[in-house]
Amino acid sequence: MLAVIWGALTARRAQALAVLLLAVLASAAAAAAPSYVAAAGQALASYELSRASPNELRVRLADPVEFPGMPGDPTRTLFAGKVKRLTPAGFDVVLGAQSGGVAAGRAGTVTSNLTFRAGVCERVTVAGACPRATSKGQLPEVMVSTHTAARLGVVVGDQFTFGAVPVRVAGVYRPLDVTDPFWLGGEYIRPPAAGSATTSTAGSAEDAIFTAETAPLADEQAIVYRSTADLYVTERLLDSRSVQELRAAVTLLERDGGREGLGAGTTLPGLLDRVTVQRGQLADGVTLGAGLLVLLCWLVLFVAISSAADQRRPEQGLLLLRGVQRRRLWALAIGEHAVPALIAIPLGCLGGVAAATLLAAHTLPAPADVTVDATAIGFAAIGAAGALAAVLLAQARMLSAPVVDLLRRVPARVRGWRATIGDVVAVSVAVAAVVQLRSGGSPSGLALLAPVAGALAAAVLLARIAMITGAAVGAALLARGRTAAGLALVQVARQPRFRPLIALLTVVVAMLAFTAATSEVASAAYRDRATVEVGAPRVVEVDATSRSHLLSAVRAADPDGRFAMAAVVSGSAFAAGTPLLAVDSDRLAAVAAPHSSYGVSLADVTRKIRPAAPGEPVHLRGRLLTVVSSADFDAEVFGGNRVRLALTVSSANGTRVVVARDDIKPGRKDYVLQVPECAQGCRLVKIEIVAPVVSSQLEIHFEELRTGDEDGGRETVVLTGAQFADPKRWRLSDPNETFLSAMNGPDAALVMEVMENRRATPAGISVNDAPFPLPGYLTRSTGTPLGAAHPYDGVDGTPTTALVGGVADRLPRLGGAGLVVDLEYADRLAVASQNGNEEVWLAGAAPVDVLDRLRAQGLVVKSDRTITHVRQDFDRQGAALALRFNVFAALAGVLIGAAGLIAMAAAEQRTRVAMLVALRRQGLSPRAVRGGYGWPVAVAAVSGGLVTLVIWLLTRSGQRVFSDGRSPVPLPEWPDVGRLLLFTVPTVTLFALTAVVLGRIVAAAVRRRSGQ
Repeated sequence: MLAVIWGALTARRAQALAVLLLAVLASAAAAAAPSYVAAAGQALASYELSRASPNELRVRLADPVEFPGMPGDPTRTLFAGKVKRLTPAGFDVVLGAQSGGVAAGRAGTVTSNLTFRAGVCERVTVAGACPRATSKGQLPEVMVSTHTAARLGVVVGDQFTFGAVPVRVAGVYRPLDVTDPFWLGGEYIRPPAAGSATTSTAGSAEDAIFTAETAPLADEQAIVYRSTADLYVTERLLDSRSVQELRAAVTLLERDGGREGLGAGTTLPGLLDRVTVQRGQLADGVTLGAGLLVLLCWLVLFVAISSAADQRRPEQGLLLLRGVQRRRLWALAIGEHAVPALIAIPLGCLGGVAAATLLAAHTLPAPADVTVDATAIGFAAIGAAGALAAVLLAQARMLSAPVVDLLRRVPARVRGWRATIGDVVAVSVAVAAVVQLRSGGSPSGLALLAPVAGALAAAVLLARIAMITGAAVGAALLARGRTAAGLALVQVARQPRFRPLIALLTVVVAMLAFTAATSEVASAAYRDRATVEVGAPRVVEVDATSRSHLLSAVRAADPDGRFAMAAVVSGSAFAAGTPLLAVDSDRLAAVAAPHSSYGVSLADVTRKIRPAAPGEPVHLRGRLLTVVSSADFDAEVFGGNRVRLALTVSSANGTRVVVARDDIKPGRKDYVLQVPECAQGCRLVKIEIVAPVVSSQLEIHFEELRTGDEDGGRETVVLTGAQFADPKRWRLSDPNETFLSAMNGPDAALVMEVMENRRATPAGISVNDAPFPLPGYLTRSTGTPLGAAHPYDGVDGTPTTALVGGVADRLPRLGGAGLVVDLEYADRLAVASQNGNEEVWLAGAAPVDVLDRLRAQGLVVKSDRTITHVRQDFDRQGAALALRFNVFAALAGVLIGAAGLIAMAAAEQRTRVAMLVALRRQGLSPRAVRGGYGWPVAVAAVSGGLVTLVIWLLTRSGQRVFSDGRSPVPLPEWPDVGRLLLFTVPTVTLFALTAVVLGRIVAAAVRRRSGQ
């Protein structure tokens, strides 16, 4: 039998080579999937590690007990033993100890931490030397940052005190890489204070002061410290252990650490969750793409071997007539094709790894190694085994057919349930997959196969329709004398093997178009989401001393309002309450990135949120404020209940409530308030009467407001009695218990009457320099109608309401839920300090030195992101990588489809040429001598378009585009047609050219054989 098998391989070398090549392709596609998934998973982990916050990369264990003495190396302590016992394998451990206190030098003081941290000297450059261990009686050595040294006024060799302990400066350090997780964000290298002078060196005067290993003190009780241990998760750990194992290890660590009395804290599970989700999406998507390639290889093998087997039907029939047993024919078929399938396994492994390496080099967000492992070999074996199964299935009909059917030149058509069972199974699987996909939730299981299953089912049905239609149309054309087209159609329709070929080409065209459409929609979705979430081409998060400082600094950096806008963002789409965006509205339309999903123009938003102010702000300049007022109340009735005067002022340093030195007494008096922040200018926000218990009616007359210096010079009257008496200047905080009136004439004053009551809040009047309620533009999802009041937390975190002046579908930075108000008006209404993130939005025309301009105005730049960078981040996540692999798989499927067309033609060429030669000798015109391969290509082009449309309508809502599964902007419903044509037209052209070449080859063979 071995000799017979070898003879069969030798005799049918072309077929054996075709089986080998297609089996290698199937094995390579199957092996490439796990190899690429492993490498991409490693790259995703690296990328997420690079983007993670420091607290997401470590678990901190802290000793609750404080010990006396200088912070030192806890390696030989009981705490270190506990940490060693608790630490899971693979974590990097950094031991440390720290003590908080105040350092005092000749030039100033600074609040900082005296810290020991293992490995710090390897991560800094030092002027001088790292601190060394000292003996008793010597000054302990420390290492300070350049900022701390400048604040304290010390250099190498100088002394300063930390708490009550004198220490010597052994070195002045600068961190090599402040983004290293070793520094834990701002824990050791702290960001500079808002408004302070900035330098090119990261850090501030509050940077950690590092000590040596041991430094005995004369008085050990002068300093107390606490030991810490940071357990870092590494890229190696993420690669070597599953996420489930890591999560279990962290949970066990936190539990056991609590039992040992060690505080444990981390947000590492959040990082693990992101890695898990992205790896899962990547694996699902890549498996789908690789599965499509493997399926196409099997289909091509089935088509090619079926065609070749049909040509050998008479040969098999004669063998059976001569008494050869069918089991021997099966053994010959298995042996003949098992050899190429077995050879395909190692070749497929190598090819799959090579393809995965090439893809990894061009698609992954971080370098990753592609290796051959048992999983890749197993998948390659599955691909080869499936190829062998497809070959045997293609021959099963011939090997089990009666001898009479085998001796027929044209195979008998399969009728009855056998003819439709395949279609029923394909349609049933497709329906189940689509129903599961459209049932909601994250796609999983059978739902992931919905596009492929739908394309295959639709292609099978359309191929059946095409065969029936082709037979009818061909007969009609022949009856009308159109021999060439009619004969080609009849030839195709009479050969059952053309049906799987049509289905194959249809699936190839449809899946390429569908994958290209999904990729195009994903690209547009990434761009849309980045535009809406960022809000402007570039957004810089900054630290400012106040909202007014932010506004004035940005306006100074861009006086014309062409490229920069101040903004404050508070809340989020996932937090309770309404997210708030406060913007310098006059610049919104010029700076923010417009988007069609807003449903409104940014110029309209500006007009609605920035109406004219009802009054002018009250500006103050001077270190002292004097309020001249007269009070009328019964002091005896009030008894010990105090009545005090408080003013709220807003300056570049923030918003502060200032209380007068003296309590309010009956009669006319000057009340003085110290406001050093107003020396450079400030704004009056509110005047309040603080009286928790009003025992009888209280009446206050505000007659004058003056500013001046502490020495009594340069006094300026800010508000006269007549100006105080203008009711348009003021707004009552509580109109139910407080009443305002005005006195005119010589005794002009503003009169505030406070009714007898117990008051939880002061009675006050605010400067009416901003509309109230503040007008805002609200998103439609909140449900508040136009013109109604909507509750929200202001820029100072105080609950308030906004008057809905407009409703939008979405808003910049907020997406589908939030409120936009004017920042200047919101700041005028604020009665407390900062709340939310301070940002500077920059247009694309911003100059290259814009950050330097902002720093020159005292703003501290914390982060910088652009729409382009955010869009690229989306493109580096698991869902995007899976899409990229699927595009590659679909393009490779085009080549497989062309190979199937060629294999089909090669298998039946001899029979077709013989038939056409006979017809040619009987007078068939030369034009009619064609291969007939254009009909499957034409049908596949039309069917592919229809199938693409059907599966797009059925499955577009369930496609994974974002790894976090959410977007503030709806996904585009339809892809760009131009991009689809860019993929599909070359594909159909390739198939058409292949059909033309094959037809010419057949025509040339007919001319040679017929001599005509």
